[in-house]
Amino acid sequence: MANINILRIQTRLREMFDGKIDLTDCSNDISNHFDTRAIAALTLMLKCGLDAEQAGRCITDGYHDLGIDALYLDNSQKKLFVVQSKWRNDGNGSISQEEMQTFIEGIKRLLNFDLDGANQKILAKKTDIDFGISQIGYQINLVFSHTGNMYIPDYAKRPLTDLMSTTNDDVSTLLLFEELTFREIYAFLAEGQNPETINLDDVILSNWGKIDAPYSAYYGIISAAAVGEWFNTYGNSLFAKNIRFYKGSTDVNDGIKRVLLQEPENFVYYNNGIKVLCNTIERKAKGSTTTVTGLFSLSGVSLVNGAQTTGTIGSVYAQDPEQVAKANVMIQIIDLSNATDDAVAQITKLSNTQNRIDSKDFASLDFQQERLRTELAFAHILYLYKSGDTLTDPEHQISFDEAIVALACWHEELSYATLAKRNVGGLSEDINKAPYKVLFNSGTNSYVLINSVKAIRKIEAYLQTKKEQTTGRERLVCVHANRFISYCVIQSLKSEPNYEKAIFESDYLDELITPIINEKLPQIILQMNTLYADSYPANIFKNTGKCKEIYRQLTLENDHLD
Repeated sequence: MANINILRIQTRLREMFDGKIDLTDCSNDISNHFDTRAIAALTLMLKCGLDAEQAGRCITDGYHDLGIDALYLDNSQKKLFVVQSKWRNDGNGSISQEEMQTFIEGIKRLLNFDLDGANQKILAKKTDIDFGISQIGYQINLVFSHTGNMYIPDYAKRPLTDLMSTTNDDVSTLLLFEELTFREIYAFLAEGQNPETINLDDVILSNWGKIDAPYSAYYGIISAAAVGEWFNTYGNSLFAKNIRFYKGSTDVNDGIKRVLLQEPENFVYYNNGIKVLCNTIERKAKGSTTTVTGLFSLSGVSLVNGAQTTGTIGSVYAQDPEQVAKANVMIQIIDLSNATDDAVAQITKLSNTQNRIDSKDFASLDFQQERLRTELAFAHILYLYKSGDTLTDPEHQISFDEAIVALACWHEELSYATLAKRNVGGLSEDINKAPYKVLFNSGTNSYVLINSVKAIRKIEAYLQTKKEQTTGRERLVCVHANRFISYCVIQSLKSEPNYEKAIFESDYLDELITPIINEKLPQIILQMNTLYADSYPANIFKNTGKCKEIYRQLTLENDHLD
């Protein structure tokens, strides 16, 4: 007997994706190919908020697809989504170890940027793949979707578990994994596409107030635990009308997480809060005789500001709900039952156009920055250290971002260079203490700053050229080891007697840097493969301990050669 719920899914998928998924490469069993590809496309709708036509263009399934059925680079979430899908006609079972192994082998090839022999659909995504595996802060989100009724058993998950254990480490999580089964797919098709179906009952606000015109709105304080529960229940569907989804681990979100874990009682003071749009708001009588506590029922909910706050709260809540319950959040709730579509769009847009303040912006308050600007001006170099300054003439300009990375690579403490790779914002997180104070102080030498910036520019240009000429792990070193390589080169340049006394000419720097990097790069690759053959290069060169061990081996090797 046919599974009626599977038939319902199949019917809905054909309504959604008919004519939107390429099947020209399928000569037989077109129906099964369509269903499998439609599940992959639906996954991107669910996870990334794409419409059916956009999702259909992301399908890569076919011969020589590396075991990958869909690819999408989501810049708003800073994630490269890699999807494998399986259609189960009977709605039973899960994923076999063989199917998982095929998927994982394809992921390994993506991580090594080994696309030789891949089909044209994969190759068309080559730029997105390169960007997703190369950019700091981006993660690869693996999703296995199927219409089975069981989750992947542990034994079948082993290829995935092994890959994640060698790719992720305690410094950063590069690979994420999610599984979508029949239940999640059916629920999304039944109601998840329509944000108006998100209804929140018994929402408790404390110290609340009300605005009556032009739209009815309430404001107050809500428990962070309630927000965490919303996210765990609805995920990115909460942000259907927002301009961005939850981005996962970023500098800002990591800061939100730290406050939740370390100072939950102060969270309400440090955080800007969240804004929710609703079709209707009903204030219940129970417990609402004063403005101390109010009980509300919300229908057609969409969160239009505070996606990062909400997502971070949700991620912490999933691990430690008791800790999150210690924090509160400011909230605005707006009833738009009488608003036009244009008004809703305007509220959403203007709620998300405030200027972001980065930790580095506070560096402009440090008088050492102005001192360096003055000193660099004598060398006919404009130092751009204030937010909004744009680098337009590199020959005669240096930016604060370049300066702090250059000084981190110049300093003998290697942890500063790895921090510049792992989280460059951490270098200027607090301008009153290390590492910022160690890098920028009364002893900061403007000649060192200029020479180090110019050196790093040349190193980056060298690595960019080298990257285009290599493949596999050697190529990934050119991408992910740039700060470590800059550290190694600049430490060697320190022996130059005039490094701290004069500005080196470009040609002279070339003469110094080229032989050093030609010598160091093969040594670094050798030591990386010898010491950490199973580790992914992106994580190796963000890990201070591993970088220090590689540098120690390089020093021993060079001492032996001497």
